Amino acid sequence: MKNRFGKGVIRAALLAVMAGVAAVTVLSFVMVDAACDVSPSDIVSQSDHTVRSADNGSVPSKEVKNLTATWDVPDFLLSSMPGRAKKGTGFKKYIASASYNGSYRSELDANEQKIYDGLYQAFVTEKKDYTEVVHIVFDPTIPFLVNYSDPETDTLSNDDLDDVYDTVLCAAAAFFYDCPEAFWVREFSIRVDAALPIGDEYGYVDWIEIFYNRPAYPNAYGDLSAYQTGLASAVNSIRQSRVNETDFETVKAIHNYIIYNASYNYDALTGSSYTYGYAYSAAPLFVSRLNGRFVCEGYSKAMKILCNEFGINCALVSGMGMTSDTSGGPHMWCYVQLGGKWYAADTTWDDGYYYQDGTPCLKYDYFLVGSGTYVKNGKTFSQNHISDGQVMSDPTKFSLVYPPLSLTMYNHYIVDTDPFVTIRTLGASIRVSDPYGIRYGIQIMCDEGLIRAGTVPEFGTLIIPSTTLGNNDLTIDTPNVLKIKADNIYSQDDEQVTYTGVLINIPNSFFKTNIKGRGYLIYIDKDTGEEHIVYSEIAERSFYGVAQSAYDVYSKIQNPTDAQKEVIKKLEEILA
Repeated sequence: MKNRFGKGVIRAALLAVMAGVAAVTVLSFVMVDAACDVSPSDIVSQSDHTVRSADNGSVPSKEVKNLTATWDVPDFLLSSMPGRAKKGTGFKKYIASASYNGSYRSELDANEQKIYDGLYQAFVTEKKDYTEVVHIVFDPTIPFLVNYSDPETDTLSNDDLDDVYDTVLCAAAAFFYDCPEAFWVREFSIRVDAALPIGDEYGYVDWIEIFYNRPAYPNAYGDLSAYQTGLASAVNSIRQSRVNETDFETVKAIHNYIIYNASYNYDALTGSSYTYGYAYSAAPLFVSRLNGRFVCEGYSKAMKILCNEFGINCALVSGMGMTSDTSGGPHMWCYVQLGGKWYAADTTWDDGYYYQDGTPCLKYDYFLVGSGTYVKNGKTFSQNHISDGQVMSDPTKFSLVYPPLSLTMYNHYIVDTDPFVTIRTLGASIRVSDPYGIRYGIQIMCDEGLIRAGTVPEFGTLIIPSTTLGNNDLTIDTPNVLKIKADNIYSQDDEQVTYTGVLINIPNSFFKTNIKGRGYLIYIDKDTGEEHIVYSEIAERSFYGVAQSAYDVYSKIQNPTDAQKEVIKKLEEILA
């Protein structure tokens, strides 16, 4: 393109994509090593000086150095997560004071927003092919700091243009996290039109052109029509499957649609990042030829796209997913806004079924939970989903600022204060098998009330130390409550269902701490589709107290059996 002011052009070739996220599974995490870093080449050519006229009064007329500089920067595919960044990119911006306000665009400065808006116009509004040039004009111009590598000769290196580089990458990072519907975009180069007044501290950028080198995967742009058709079909299916039109039921229907129609793409972990590039997008859920197979990034992007279709705020979140205290890997999930608060949803880790009475049931372990919600292995959500906001591995570089996550899970249940379903706490007992624990017995009566309740998708036990509970009520959304689903039934007949919830691995220092427990039961009203919750009464005992009670009983047994003697021995060890 002809230079508007007859100035020199800095040609900065940047290969970037913010689409990729390391794939993870519920069972294991496999990190795909990023490609070897490519050091930027300091190719600088100089030509004759020209005279720049004043532009809107912002730049005085003076001599301008004509320069052309080119960078060789690594591909950013699969590098939007910690552990996948390429070094030497100069991507240094960090927005510690920013806050999320509806989009990651809100965290950008005015110049970065101009680039973001240009990308949005091109790929969301106009849906340009990756082969088309995106031309973004800056008026007023963008100033950038110039620290001449050799002041005596006014010689520049690539480091002198870091501010321009950062502006583009910050905008691209926010855009790709906000707009996963631009699924066909991958690598791009930029050409920057700039003026470098001799001897000045700052140069000026008038416009940027973006050239895409190839799609995210073969024939990605060719899938656009099928994607739009598939998206419309998904929206219609979700609309029809909702129990009611509340935002909660809509998000739940979206969650279920993804689980029913998606599967994890293990081939993408070791295959070509170009061949399997679709696995890092939402396209497989809507394009039939891709068979609904993607990795965590695809699950999350699909949820955001579908939430957007129903006007529900949803943000992509990246960080580390931990399967144990020491094992984990890069991961992506979502934050969804309901009732003015933000809750986490991870459809990747919810993908699968558990069985109740031989019937497969969807999992909601990671559905609309809070940072303090216990999810797996005694861990809270924030302990096994560590969000860091980094789109690069260095914490001093550009980071996204996520919405503030609620401490507790979303509570949409209607509490029955005068329930017709009978659920009662039988009391607390001790578990003497290793590991030791305190057990709460809960019983549900199979009477007319349970028949009237209809569908009962979940029941279980809530347990919490009394000191932790304080003056709060013990409910399903109590911070730090241990929620134990009743997957195994202790006994069942035509009159009752009895199950237990057990707290194990109690430290010696907490043996005499009172612990509260109660049962809960969730049922779906067959007339309204609303979910109700019923609680049993609260039992409060200490581990030492139930051990003492058990010992009082067993120690009085005349001629105890060998098994009873073993129990007495263990109780004596505990009480000692």
